[in-house]
Amino acid sequence: MDGELDRPLLIDAEHRSPDPSTCPFLRAVDDDDRLGLPVEAVDPRNRCVATGGYDPQDAAQQRMACLTASHVSCPRYLSGVAGPTTAPRVPEDAVTTEPDERVAAAAAAPAAAVSAPGRGARTLTPAVIAATVFLVASASAAIAFVALRGGIDLPIASPRASEVALASPTTAATAEPTSVPTPTTAASPSPSLAATPSPAPTPTSTSDRYALLEPCPSTPDCYVYEIRAGDNLQSIANYFGVPYDTVLAMNPQISDPATIQPGDEINLPPPTR
Repeated sequence: MDGELDRPLLIDAEHRSPDPSTCPFLRAVDDDDRLGLPVEAVDPRNRCVATGGYDPQDAAQQRMACLTASHVSCPRYLSGVAGPTTAPRVPEDAVTTEPDERVAAAAAAPAAAVSAPGRGARTLTPAVIAATVFLVASASAAIAFVALRGGIDLPIASPRASEVALASPTTAATAEPTSVPTPTTAASPSPSLAATPSPAPTPTSTSDRYALLEPCPSTPDCYVYEIRAGDNLQSIANYFGVPYDTVLAMNPQISDPATIQPGDEINLPPPTR
């Protein structure tokens, strides 16, 4: 089989998996080394065709990316999606029988495609340049004016004469002293009758993701989660809003995160989402 694949083979629906969570660039080779539909499980026959070849994928890569929705962040997948399109071809009926004219026609097609301006091109006009220079000059003049004056003087409001007259001690009415009642000794309440403040209730989390968790039998702030198809430790930590390092620390039995399987149970801290 050729080392390079045509673009239609990569995007043709009949050559890709119907499962949207499976990478569209995943294929499987048969006994004659021909590509076809992928095996919907970890299999040594599966290949990645995103880069134009057909590269074998190890079991961990297939389980964590190729066969899950996480394939959208795979560098190979992004390389295949953003791959260059095929260069324009010169129609055969437009080529003359003269060798020099055939060479000129073949060279003109890619040159025209390169010289055509893109839709997002921007032109720096003289009006834009003049407006920019004017704005910069105005800002510089304003800063220089403030610097020469030593700052900006703000007017201070002075009190009116009527307000001064009201505040004068000579016009204020003299208040006669009033008798202050002598405080009597109040009976102190007995300790048994004193009100004891009750502790504030602990707020309960309103996260709906507790529905996927079970409390650990004997460990506080610990919950049990059952691995489902398409999960990996990073996606689980992101979904529940917990640190990835904390998940690893609470599950010392996992020596390789790539080996987790659906049905396995792991411990998690309380979710924050």
